[in-house]
Amino acid sequence: MKILSQRNPAWGEVRIGESTAKIKDYGCLITCLSMLSDWYHYYFDPEWMAENLMFTGSGLIIWKSITASILPMKFVYRYYKRDDAKIKSILVSQDNACILQVNSNHWVVLVGYSKVFGYKVADPYYGDVVYLARRGYKITGFAEVTKK
Repeated sequence: MKILSQRNPAWGEVRIGESTAKIKDYGCLITCLSMLSDWYHYYFDPEWMAENLMFTGSGLIIWKSITASILPMKFVYRYYKRDDAKIKSILVSQDNACILQVNSNHWVVLVGYSKVFGYKVADPYYGDVVYLARRGYKITGFAEVTKK
């Protein structure tokens, strides 16, 4: 899976949908989806996501637009609280992937788990892989997608 940054100059200035929000500032979720499209072996960059998925007027994603698009994944469910048993079951799935909402307003891709260090994530703001605890992130929700 490509590890991407929403602040990449190639797409950072692109507006999300019809909103005034730009990927570099508010594009963590679509950057996560872009990383997952690569994981599903059919890559779409964040600019494509911002221009082709559906969003509210303020730039929030309309989840079902993931399934309706040509992306290699479909939306399963959006969870609004932490559920470690469910998160770990998604992690071990062959086809499903988990995007964690942290600190109420940021999204990261779940890539692993350690009994010692906890959840390991790809963080689109920094464009790196890190354990949640290193950044002080707290899980406040998550979303599940699966292979089409």
